[in-house]
Order: sequence, then structure tokens, then C-alpha cells
Amino acid sequence: MKGEPRIRAGYVKANLAAAAGCGPKVLGALRAAAPDVIDTIRAAGHGDWLPVDVNQRLVREVRALGGQALLRDWGRRTVFESVEGPLLKPLWRAVVNLFGLTPAMTLRRAPLGWELVYRDCGLLTAVPIGDNALQLRIEGACALFLDDADYVEWIGGAVEAAVDLGGDRGRVEVHVDRSARRVEFDVRW
Repeated sequence: MKGEPRIRAGYVKANLAAAAGCGPKVLGALRAAAPDVIDTIRAAGHGDWLPVDVNQRLVREVRALGGQALLRDWGRRTVFESVEGPLLKPLWRAVVNLFGLTPAMTLRRAPLGWELVYRDCGLLTAVPIGDNALQLRIEGACALFLDDADYVEWIGGAVEAAVDLGGDRGRVEVHVDRSARRVEFDVRW
């Protein structure tokens, strides 16, 4: 039986650090709008699991502050913070040493990172769809992902960062299929 959708506290901590990188206005707005959430995040250990709705509150506040473009930028920045942090840095370094750096490599290995970051949110798979194109799919996506377009747009920014880390610039289109409980990220670079 599936449990409550959860996210690793270390990733949400990277998310807060990335918010600071978006400018003092963003971090200040988060502190003012969700002080209880900020306190919960700061009190958690990097390896702890938090309910995904803790992160969802942050996503909603950033969306209200700066729209979809800021959400995407913030999602990208979160990945850059996390691959230098204690949660994903060991995995990131091992993957780069074993497989090198290309957009296809980073995207094909994204499910490994997903398993470190999310629990009971759905299974992430990587499916090639053409030259310089790949689809990341969340199969069996949790209701939050199916119901919150802003949250999946924020994840779309993280997917863009995977292409960036692989040495290219990419475009990501997000599709939500509620009846199939699937979220698709079509990535081209």
C-alpha cells in the first residue's frame, strides 16, 4: 500500500538555497508567507522525509510572486544546488565518472536521483523518443502532481537543468494525463 507522497528534506533545503539565488525578494517572500514551512524545513535532517505538500507551499508562493518563468528558473537552480549538496553529490559524481556528461546521459540517469528525492509520488522512467529527444515519465503519479500544474512546471525546470548539466540547452514540454495517472516531460536539445 502506498503511503503519503514525500520528498527528501535535503532536496527541499536545496530548494530554499536556490530561492536565495533568485534574489532577496523571493527568499523574503517565502519567509513572510510560509514561516512555519521554513521552520519545518530547517529543523529536518537532510535524510529525513517531509510531506510533498511542504514543498508545494513554497512552489505556490514562488508562482504567485513571479509566474511560470520564475518557477522554471527556480527548479533549475534547485538541481544545481542539489548536485553540490550532500544528498545528490555522491550519485552525481559517480554517474559523471562512469558515463560522462551528455544531456542523454543525465536524463537517462534521472530516475536514480528521483528515487533519492521522492517516495510514493510515482515511478520515473526515461524513454528515448528521437535524436536529441527523450521523454521522462512519472507513471502512477500522485494526486498532487496530477492536480498542481505549477508543481509539475517547477519539476520541468529541474528537467531543463539536467540538460544544462549535460552540456546543452533544452526545451521541456509538460503533459499531464490524469486518467492514466501519468506526467510526461518531453525534452529536446
